[in-house]
Parts: sequence; structure tokens; C-alpha cells
Amino acid sequence: MNMTYTSLCKVTVSHTYYASNICECLQYQASQETITMMSKYGFVLRLMKDGFELYTSSSQPIETHLNYITQVSGGTSFEFIGITTDPNFSNFTNIPMNELGVLTFASDQTVSNTSDTKIQLAETFVTDTTAHKTIAISIKFEDLIRLQKTMSNLSFLIQLQARETQWNYYIVNSSNQEYNELAIEGSDEIQFTSPTETTLQNGQKALLFISKTTKIPLKNEVTYTFDLVNTKQTISGDRKEVLIKGLPIPNPQNLQIQDDHTIASLIYVYI
Repeated sequence: MNMTYTSLCKVTVSHTYYASNICECLQYQASQETITMMSKYGFVLRLMKDGFELYTSSSQPIETHLNYITQVSGGTSFEFIGITTDPNFSNFTNIPMNELGVLTFASDQTVSNTSDTKIQLAETFVTDTTAHKTIAISIKFEDLIRLQKTMSNLSFLIQLQARETQWNYYIVNSSNQEYNELAIEGSDEIQFTSPTETTLQNGQKALLFISKTTKIPLKNEVTYTFDLVNTKQTISGDRKEVLIKGLPIPNPQNLQIQDDHTIASLIYVYI
């Protein structure tokens, strides 16, 4: 017997850290209660790399079907979780630093500027020191019933934001060559301070360059290209030479909370 499945809703999870804008590190699954409910009442979950889609095999109107499930089982929502495969998720995602918790989303909590094609769910960070999940998503029956009346292809959007940090480049002169005037250049909108001498924890001397007032979002690929340049003094005048074209971007593992509570990305470069 052939079964016909109709899409009940789709959930897309995006993340600005990734160049693809897809949250590439999350794996999705239904809660145990939702798995039981799906099996008993004819729902199927299709997992995708950018989220998941829920289908129903019922020929009844969705309002009738969901109200019946609530009446006989007491269920009022579908519950899903996302588990990260990247241990740095909490570093590159804009959530509270040094706190364990879960990003929660519910279909009755939405962002006001939602588009006509996707309903963006609002984000709430819930502190939880024992949770193994990264995000929790609740799709409520009453919202499905209400929204299905005006939207034929019901689609929810979760938009995660990359953490923005101050970028601190530590330039270590391991070659002992003499450089007249080092600078970091490459972007009109992002400027770096003049270098200041500092000593690293291992005792090495370094020149520290700090991105100025603009905080820079962390990315998994190069978005801004910065070069390390040196101004040489010659007989014919000053001449710039590029020592490193395309400085490395931060590793989200290397974050530090500064005295002024600014979150800084630490990047070490040896020349």
C-alpha cells in the first residue's frame, strides 16, 4: 500500500560563522516522546544538512489530527534537539561566555521582522550544566494549526550569530631580522593599532596589534584579508614590503576575556 506524506513544517538552522550560512556542525533528532508520537500517529522526520522537515501521512485535516492526538495522549508539541559535533561551538557562537546551557526556540516565540516565506524563531539561552544538547526546538500543535491556515509551506528559521571579537595579533620575530616599522593593513573598515611591545607567557617578546573599535565576527573561512607590512627606509625614501600576505584568521579555541570584559581572539604569528 502506497502512503502519501504531506509536509507539516520545515525547520532551517543557519549560522553566520559558516560561509555557507548553514549550521554545519549540528545533528538533529526528535525527543523520545516525539519519536513515540511520530511512530504511533503517522509522522516522519526527514533530516537535512540545514535542518529537518516533518511529514504526516494522515488524510485528516491537520487541525483534526493534532487535536485528536492531544485528546488521547495529552501531547501538545513536537520536541527536537540539535547536538554539536564541534567542541568550539560555544566559542564561535554569540552566547554567554563560560556558561553551560542550551539555546532554546519555540514556535510561539518569533522575531517581529519575520518574512512572508519563513517564520524566524526567537532565541533564548537557558543555563543548564547537565544538558548534552546544544539547541532545543519546540513546535507547538496550536501554532501548526494556526499557521497552516495562512501558509501552505510552513517553514521556520533559526538564525544563529557568530561571536564578534577584538582581534589581537601577536607578532613574534623568531628570525631576529630587523624591521623598521611594522603595520597590519588590508581593510578600510577595520583598522589596527600601532604595535606595542609585550611579553608572552613563555617569555618571548612580541609586538601586539589590536583591532580598533570595530569587533570582527568569527568565520570558518577568510572574509577580511589583512597583510603584515614593513616600511623600509631606503636612499630613495620609505618603501613598503609585504612580509605576510593574508594573515591567519582566529582559531575560535583561542579566546580571552579582557579586563574591560571585551572578548579577544588571540592570533600568534612568527616571522
